[in-house]
Amino acid sequence: MAERKRKLHGIEPFDIVNVCILTLLMLVVLIPFYFTVVQSFMTQQEYIMNSTTLWPKDPTLGNYRDIFVASTMLRSFGNSVFYTVTGVAFSMFLTTTLAYGLSKKDYPGRALFQNMVVFTMYFGGGLIPFFLLIKQLGMIGTRWSIVIPTALSVFNMIILRNFFEQLPPDLDEAATLDGASPLRIFWQIDLPLVKPAIATLVLFYAVGRWNEWFYASLFLGDARLWPVQLELRQILWSSTSFASEVPAEVGRPSFSEGIKAAAVMVTMLPIMMVYPFLQKYFVKGVMIGAIKS
Repeated sequence: MAERKRKLHGIEPFDIVNVCILTLLMLVVLIPFYFTVVQSFMTQQEYIMNSTTLWPKDPTLGNYRDIFVASTMLRSFGNSVFYTVTGVAFSMFLTTTLAYGLSKKDYPGRALFQNMVVFTMYFGGGLIPFFLLIKQLGMIGTRWSIVIPTALSVFNMIILRNFFEQLPPDLDEAATLDGASPLRIFWQIDLPLVKPAIATLVLFYAVGRWNEWFYASLFLGDARLWPVQLELRQILWSSTSFASEVPAEVGRPSFSEGIKAAAVMVTMLPIMMVYPFLQKYFVKGVMIGAIKS
C-alpha cells in the first residue's frame, strides 16, 4: 500500500497532461480509421439508414469486389509492389554504402563529400529543373522515373552513418589482420551489427515508396504504370461515376462511399501487414538511436 502511494505521489502534472494529449491524438487517428473499416463493409441501404453504426448488421465484401471488378486496382497494386521492392533495395544499397564510407574518419576527402551530401538536404534546384533533368535523362514515362531519382534520403543516411560510427574500430582492424577484404568486413561484420537501424530504414523507405503518388503523377502519363495511390486518387475523385460503371451484382446496387472506404483499406493493408515483422527491430533501432543521440 505504501509503495502504491509513493508511485501515485511520483506522478507529475506534466505526465497527466501528456497522457491526456496522447490519448486525444490516438482517438483522432483511430476513430476515423475505424469508421472507414466499418463503411467498407456496409451496403448503400444501411448507410442511408444509419451511417454512424458501430458495425454493419449485414456486412458485405461487395465493395471490395467492385474495386477489383471495375478498376485496374490489381494492376496498380502490382506496380506499387514493384516500385516498393525495387526502390527499397536500391535505396538501401545507396544508403548503406554511402553511410559506411562516410563513417570512416580516415577516408580521403570525407569532409568534402559529407558537406556536399548534406548540402542537398537544405538546398535544391526546384521542381522544374528536377523535371527537366529527368526528361533529359530519358526517364519520363518509364518505371525508373519513380525508382531512381528519389532513391537516397540524406536524413536516413546520416542516421545509419551514426550507427556505423558507434562500432568499435577494433573489429575492423582484427578482421583486416585476418585477411578480410573491406567488402567482406562491410557485408559480414559491420552490416549485421546495425540490423536494428537497417530494419528501421527499410520500414521508412517502404512506407515512402508505397505512398508515393506526387512524382508518379508528374512522370507517368500512362495509366498502365500508375501505382496504387494514383488509382486510389482516381477512385476518390470520381467515385460516383466509377460506381455507376460497376457491373451490378444481383440484389446489391453499387455504393460509392463504400467503394472509397474499401479502396483506402486495400492501399493500407500491405504496410499494416509488413510492420509486425519489423516491429521488434524498429522499436530497438529507435530506442538505440534515441540513446546515442
